[in-house]
Amino acid sequence: MIMKKYFKLIPVIFILVIIIILSGFLFSCGENKPADKNDPDNAPENQNAQNIPDNPENDVNLEDGEIPEKIAYDVPEMDCGEYTFTVVDRDGYLGVHWITVDMFAESENGDPINDAVFKRNRFLEDMFNINIVEVRREDVLSYVQKIIQSGSDDFDVMYPHMQQAANMIQKGQIYNLYEMPYLDFDKPWWDKVANDSMTIGGKLYGATGDITTMTNDATWTVLFNKDLNQQYALGDPYQLVKDGKWTLGALHENSRAATKDLNGDGIFEPEDQWGTVHQHECAYCLFAASGQKVIEKNTDDLPELALNSDRTVSVLGRVSEFMSDVTAQIKADDYTGKYKDVWSDVSIRTFDEDRALYMITNFDMVKLLRGMETNFGILPLPKYDETQEKYYNTVQYNNATVMCIPITALNIERSGAILEAWAAESVDTLTKAYYDITLKGKFSRDNESEDMLDLIFSTRVIDQGLYFNWSGMQGFFEDFSRKKNVEFASQYEKSEPKWAKEIDKTITAIEENN
Repeated sequence: MIMKKYFKLIPVIFILVIIIILSGFLFSCGENKPADKNDPDNAPENQNAQNIPDNPENDVNLEDGEIPEKIAYDVPEMDCGEYTFTVVDRDGYLGVHWITVDMFAESENGDPINDAVFKRNRFLEDMFNINIVEVRREDVLSYVQKIIQSGSDDFDVMYPHMQQAANMIQKGQIYNLYEMPYLDFDKPWWDKVANDSMTIGGKLYGATGDITTMTNDATWTVLFNKDLNQQYALGDPYQLVKDGKWTLGALHENSRAATKDLNGDGIFEPEDQWGTVHQHECAYCLFAASGQKVIEKNTDDLPELALNSDRTVSVLGRVSEFMSDVTAQIKADDYTGKYKDVWSDVSIRTFDEDRALYMITNFDMVKLLRGMETNFGILPLPKYDETQEKYYNTVQYNNATVMCIPITALNIERSGAILEAWAAESVDTLTKAYYDITLKGKFSRDNESEDMLDLIFSTRVIDQGLYFNWSGMQGFFEDFSRKKNVEFASQYEKSEPKWAKEIDKTITAIEENN
């Protein structure tokens, strides 16, 4: 009798098992409606708190036998049925500059970044049952805008540079990332300082963090030639930084001392020796290094002009004085058209051949100095003066990339889950390969440079004025690099009405489109 009772229960048990299995598909990749994060009944379990394999190879910087620390991130378990997850990113410039290396790798080849990307992507493909595909375009903006305007769902995520992202924000072409399920921007794998500074009206459209290295590559720095620094008895640059005396005045004075007409023809040209080699865009980065901003945000998280001040006038006057001094510095882009690639043929070559004391550049360019025989050091951007409390560093807004989701994306559940895992999984793979092994291990040539790298990245600021580049704000600063004693008041008076109008248009567009 007891056995008969159990046999009668078998159909009931079978039905319950089927119900449990089917309920699991509620979190499958076919679900498109975002879960209400505030509803405890909809909160997914932390499926991945223990989802990283106990494999030391998962961490590219571990000692033999050391087990990597588990990373907890909250995304549901998903089987996406071999879905092709498509990433659009940059194809580079002149085959040398700004080549995306942090999104996709065909196979392992011994390069730390390539191998970290390969391992991370294979993990994500196995985790979600997806195939990651990369589409590279030199002009990401025009490519993705055509697709978005057609309403097609041809790609899942894109990495335009910041000013391209701003263009799409104003046209309502990308998602407010705060509305994407599973993306948690309070987690350490997102750059909270940068992302908070990019919000507008409480909305975030482009994000950065461990998920990409291109924003770090676009960060400004000052390199110095150790031999020339010693030759001209200019003291210890690192101590100057530590003492708070690394200023624009010190940069200018030392640059004058090191500039030399090598052939004695009385004309300073790229083939001569220079105190500083840089570019017109440095007018803004040196301005930002003073702590001044074009835009501050009000209590409603909306942009307001903050440029018109006495300190702005003082800073820009000092920047103009340095950048117009032909006996101290040379700007590579003054020679555009005379060389195939002024960044390699003027900036890199001049510094590599020991004919420049300083080079103000980005970390993408530092990669091109691997073969330089003379040792060089890494410094932050200089303060305006010694009364300034801290150092500030910034990025090239037309090169720093941000993660954006097209408004045509149909399955934001899937995209949100994959990208949150992507960012988290990059911490112990891509970031360590880039920062610890490549920047600190390969490009840094002394321990002091490692400290400078930490200082540079921890003091980085993002200014919405250059992010959106309203009515050519970037060009406004470049005028101060071409002429000495530019009259700020008249320049600002001409520009301010255009800027204010464009800012208002942006705010209105965001309110209407979102």
